[in-house]
Amino acid sequence: MGMFKDLRDLHKASKQFERPTLREGLAQANEAVQAYQAGAQNDARVAEVGVMGTATVKELRPTGRYINQMPEMELDLTVDVNGFQSEVTHTSAISPAILPRLVPGGSLTIKADPEDHSQLILIG
Repeated sequence: MGMFKDLRDLHKASKQFERPTLREGLAQANEAVQAYQAGAQNDARVAEVGVMGTATVKELRPTGRYINQMPEMELDLTVDVNGFQSEVTHTSAISPAILPRLVPGGSLTIKADPEDHSQLILIG
């Protein structure tokens, strides 16, 4: 009987949250897809026209999201491209291959937009 009581309590608790209408839910999904596509297009552009550089990890924070089974992290980086340094906050899904190097003081190879170093992709 405890399981059914727990299910009833869970159902009651769910009633206190406002659920989006179907139209609102579809609009949210559409916005998420558009944001993902814009990010993918930007990554492709940076991969094509970007310049190689290095980034030193200052701080990292998990966002709590996973994209394709990879954790999304927010990274505070010091980016060095052609001798010019800038402080950048970058959010990205992180490949398990580079996860061990993401420690404060760790160095990563990047490709960055030559005009805007905050637009970057992590190479490794």
